[in-house]
Amino acid sequence: MRVLFYQWHSFMNKGVERAFGQLGVEYDAVFFQQTDWETDTGMVALLESKIKAKRYDMVFSINYAPLVSLVCEREQILYVSWVYDAPVHIRNTESMKNSCNRIFFFDRVQADGYAKQGIAAYHMPLAADVDTFQKYTAKSKYRADLSLVGKLYQTEYNYYLGPLDQYLRGYLDGIIRAQMKVYGGYFLGELLDDALLKKLNECYHKASNGTASINREELEFMMACEITGRERYMALALLSNHYAVKLYSTDKDERLGKAEYMGYADYYKQMPEVFKSSKVNLNISLKIIQSGIPLRVFDVLGCGGFLLTNFQAEMPEYFTLGEDFAVYESIEDLYAKADYYLRNESERNRIARHGFETVQKYYTFRQQMEKILKACSS
Repeated sequence: MRVLFYQWHSFMNKGVERAFGQLGVEYDAVFFQQTDWETDTGMVALLESKIKAKRYDMVFSINYAPLVSLVCEREQILYVSWVYDAPVHIRNTESMKNSCNRIFFFDRVQADGYAKQGIAAYHMPLAADVDTFQKYTAKSKYRADLSLVGKLYQTEYNYYLGPLDQYLRGYLDGIIRAQMKVYGGYFLGELLDDALLKKLNECYHKASNGTASINREELEFMMACEITGRERYMALALLSNHYAVKLYSTDKDERLGKAEYMGYADYYKQMPEVFKSSKVNLNISLKIIQSGIPLRVFDVLGCGGFLLTNFQAEMPEYFTLGEDFAVYESIEDLYAKADYYLRNESERNRIARHGFETVQKYYTFRQQMEKILKACSS
């Protein structure tokens, strides 16, 4: 098999390349960083020139790229993508129905939803880049009781509340508070119905002379980000009052005065050392991920780090909770479990080792890519 691997500044590139090599797949890599996934600034011509210069059986990419699908549909070549984002950040999903596509989603609910629309959507959990992360070691500058690598999800939610009346503001905030109380379940999207959207847009049209509006997908994503931002703030504020907490993020929140802000942690440079050096690594999933296991979980385990995470519906299918990592069920449980594992080093280390052994045995890039290639050939 000969593959053209379309790359951009994404995670997982090294793991996929190594998997191709281990599986004996001949591949060429072509890099093009798009600023807009649906606007052609030269990528189409580049990809067409590569395809016409050499025969390929498949074009592969991390995340789904509409323009890549456009070229592959025109050239009648298979296009396979593996998506680690939720939701898919494209405006027009019509190209996803192209016959050339085989799209693998890490979130089963997301995959099933697209499959019902006639899209060649499949479910494939993500992977741990054990081989890449093994070369890193713990560093004293990254030592901490607890660490979080990721965004704070500061949104424009309050700005969008501005034109709304008191009832609508209270209704939206009630939805947010209700969803925040449920760990491992997602119902936000079901509550954003057409009647609510109509009322919201009547307010936005009135305030903007008819120029501003919001659709269901935009509203759901913004509210999911707002919920995640509130959850991460609450967790960091609570934990940093009692323990040494380090935050690795491009975002800042002046209210988190007791958390040590460390700036951005590069995925292939600082991040593995952070996970290896921290006693407890936190994962607080983006709320719109309905069932899937985020890449952060595999990253921490692949580094041999100890993970404390919120519950996701697919976790028990692939891991043993309490043996591969610890799961919290509320903000109170988060504090209690963080306190427990910080006091019990031997148990913490045992769980970290078990989690590493599980991903090394079952969820490497070689294993997951082999499943993807087999599914595409059947």
